[in-house]
Amino acid sequence: MSTQIEILGRWTTTLPGDVAARLAVAAQGGEYAVLYSDSDTWDALAFAYDEKSALRAATLIAHLAAMPEHLRIGGDSILAGADTDHPGVEWIAPTEVVDDPDPAVRLTGPGTRRLWALPSTDGEVLGLLNPDEEPRDIAEFVSTSAADAFIAFLDAMLGDRAYGEK
Repeated sequence: MSTQIEILGRWTTTLPGDVAARLAVAAQGGEYAVLYSDSDTWDALAFAYDEKSALRAATLIAHLAAMPEHLRIGGDSILAGADTDHPGVEWIAPTEVVDDPDPAVRLTGPGTRRLWALPSTDGEVLGLLNPDEEPRDIAEFVSTSAADAFIAFLDAMLGDRAYGEK
């Protein structure tokens, strides 16, 4: 088993309070994780189910970061709206940039890519899903605070380009 860490995707952003933060999707020895740091140490936020899932997570995060706008649904926490039909937080981006004055057309274009952080019905499992693919489950967060750190990172990285309300 290899001890070398392979980085499948990495991003940096500034969180509120001018805190520098880093996020990475990484592989080591057949294990795949979403890693986070806002200090000198890295923490695992989530573990992907397999290599394909880890690559999908990295691809979706990179796609969201590259798009000029996206739709964001949900509150500030993975547990937001836990008793509703759409719990957690979801980011939706078009598959490609479309030049149209109508935001609905720009945000759906020829299709969408979606990334959704949500709790299970009992709140015990906190998942990262890709609703457009099968299997849709791509990773499981290690805790509520880990999921919330992921949400805060993506929100800070994506800035104010979102349609929708928290």
